[in-house]
Amino acid sequence: MPEQLLTVLKLCLLALVYLFFLRVLRAVWAEVGPLRAATGAAPAAAPTPAGGRRTGRGKAARARTRSSRRQPASPTRLVTVEPAARAGAEFGLGPELTVGRAAGCSLVFDERFVSQVHCRVFVRDGAVFVEDLGSTNGTWVNGARVVGQMPARLGDRIQVGNVVLEVR
Repeated sequence: MPEQLLTVLKLCLLALVYLFFLRVLRAVWAEVGPLRAATGAAPAAAPTPAGGRRTGRGKAARARTRSSRRQPASPTRLVTVEPAARAGAEFGLGPELTVGRAAGCSLVFDERFVSQVHCRVFVRDGAVFVEDLGSTNGTWVNGARVVGQMPARLGDRIQVGNVVLEVR
């Protein structure tokens, strides 16, 4: 009987090792997956008219087209939208902000569903990114859970526990 018991225990241990590796692969897949979606290819250039020649547009039309291609203003602040008691509070976006309940965080929210160090919001190359720092309830951008580093644009809403911040 002890020989059979040892064999069963060996098989159980082997099964646990396989489950552990599957869990690690799943975590890596979840971490890498959004990066491929976030770094999509640039849109293709508009095709030229038949014959490969340009149409005869005037200088004024070309100038209007160039001015309409200007980049939108880059985000400079976060504004609290919810809860109502905190609505309207503004926070300037620096190179990096940490959000949480701990006194050492850049933005401190003493809310029940906000972790001690919940997430970080940082600017890289003029773009704003949000990264969850292992919070219990997760961080959300426009209703999508943040996995890894997720970009946030003007008007996007970042939810940290019960607190909703809008990028402006």
